[in-house]
Amino acid sequence: MLTRIAASLRNRFGNSVPSRQPIPLPPGELRMGGRHFKDDEAFVRSATEDVRRLNEFGLQKDSRLLDWGCGAGRLAVGVRERWGRIGLYHGVDVQKRLIDWAEENLTAPGFTFSFVDIANARYNKRGAQDHSIPGATGDYDAFYAYSVFSHMLSAEARPYLAEIRRLLSDNGFAFFTAFVEDSVVDEAENPEGYGPMEWRGPLHCVRFERSFFDTMVTEAGLTIDRFEHGNETDGQSMYVVRPAGQR
Repeated sequence: MLTRIAASLRNRFGNSVPSRQPIPLPPGELRMGGRHFKDDEAFVRSATEDVRRLNEFGLQKDSRLLDWGCGAGRLAVGVRERWGRIGLYHGVDVQKRLIDWAEENLTAPGFTFSFVDIANARYNKRGAQDHSIPGATGDYDAFYAYSVFSHMLSAEARPYLAEIRRLLSDNGFAFFTAFVEDSVVDEAENPEGYGPMEWRGPLHCVRFERSFFDTMVTEAGLTIDRFEHGNETDGQSMYVVRPAGQR
């Protein structure tokens, strides 16, 4: 199966996906992001496509990338499939069993994973009341957070946006997704009648009013470089942001 996946990716991306040993894929129960990721080919394809998009926005083979909310390492699989490695991939998550699997199976030169025992009402209820992200100031060229702001209220989102700015180099960028809409209340947890499903449990879906969320972004010292509404998983929107004042 993985040989066939690698061959199809090489046909699509050319020599950017060199032949190499099959990369371990997490078992289905550890794959976050929906039922479609249970399929190996869809899982790998989504990961390599996101690496391609990050490359479009500035990620290079020598970049230092922080994957916040990395789960069991989907994006790490994409990096390894597309390029083999980059300058540094650092995956961070509050779900220990996912990090444990990634550390055991995906740790390699240039790849590292960190469990952070920080509270989230959905994924780590007993964690510490903290809003820090591991890393030195200005240490990362790229920051990736897929479907992370979709599971937190503004009281958490504000300090985390400030952390993104702290971690990014002056020439860096961040890619993340969030549920945002015009002309709705500033924030709503599990809004009824919104999106493709019935939201269940704490913070399954947090929807922000777009200008409210955008103001939090700019107050954190970030500038919105690109926005695409509603095209990501379950109707989330895509943001690419950069440090304010970047040319």
